Amino acid sequence: MTPIAGLLTFITIIMVGAILYLPAYKEHYDAYGVRVRPRKKEDLSAMDAPKDSAILSACKFAGEFALGVFPGLVDNRTSTLLLHANYRTPQHLATYIGMKVLVVGAIGVVMLLGSAGNPMTLLLIVPAALVAWIMPNFFLAGRVKKRQAQIIRELPTVIDLLIVCAQAGLGLLMCIDKVSKEVEESCPYLSAEFKQLIQDVKIFAKSVGNALKDMGERCGVEELTAIASSLIAAEAKGSDISYPLRQQSEALRDKIKRKKEEEASKTPVKMVPVIMIFIMPLILCPMLGPAVITIMQALGPVFGTGH
Repeated sequence: MTPIAGLLTFITIIMVGAILYLPAYKEHYDAYGVRVRPRKKEDLSAMDAPKDSAILSACKFAGEFALGVFPGLVDNRTSTLLLHANYRTPQHLATYIGMKVLVVGAIGVVMLLGSAGNPMTLLLIVPAALVAWIMPNFFLAGRVKKRQAQIIRELPTVIDLLIVCAQAGLGLLMCIDKVSKEVEESCPYLSAEFKQLIQDVKIFAKSVGNALKDMGERCGVEELTAIASSLIAAEAKGSDISYPLRQQSEALRDKIKRKKEEEASKTPVKMVPVIMIFIMPLILCPMLGPAVITIMQALGPVFGTGH
């Protein structure tokens, strides 16, 4: 057994070393690839491409099997969250459902094995499975809120650039195309969504206003839908699009400002538990400590516990 244990230890050390060295290897490899041959520019789109890994492949396989057997596993809430979180391909849906199925199955197996000595554990399988099925939606909703907040932060800058392009005489589609290229690094979320919008206009022959409204529904951001409605009304009247954009920009900045002020006003309330747990004991211990010791010494003879 000693040679086998030594061999397993050696293999484990080699694998750990390879994992630790992998980031540095990728960095040097990428640098070498850039020097020898320019890397092909990635095809940026609004949808995040599914990542390749053994775990995600297993989740995808399990999800495809589960959806083939039970198509009703996908509800409207899950579909909407995946759409707003930028997971918009069937592969994303299958991977997400497969992840939930595997987690529920693992919890069920563990609880079944644990119920051998305690039959009451069987009663907890159904609640535990329900919690395991619902919990991923909360993490997905957190990603949706984070992405929507980032889009709202990027939106005023993009609107200002659209106003500049519109005042220069460009059409709305040309403005969006120009701005999407200029803000590719500073506003990546809206840049990718604008590129998806341009593809919808060119491929599906949508109007720019309707494509912008679809983008707002796709992202779940009401401000984009409001901008789309104002632009559709401006185009119907034949008026300048810079005026509704300027109005929407001012309203959006005012909304962001009021939201920041509201968050700032909640700060004292959020600090109360921190003060009560971490600061008040540090203040009360030096103040009340001597008094408590004196009282205990005075009452000690009365209760017969000391002098």
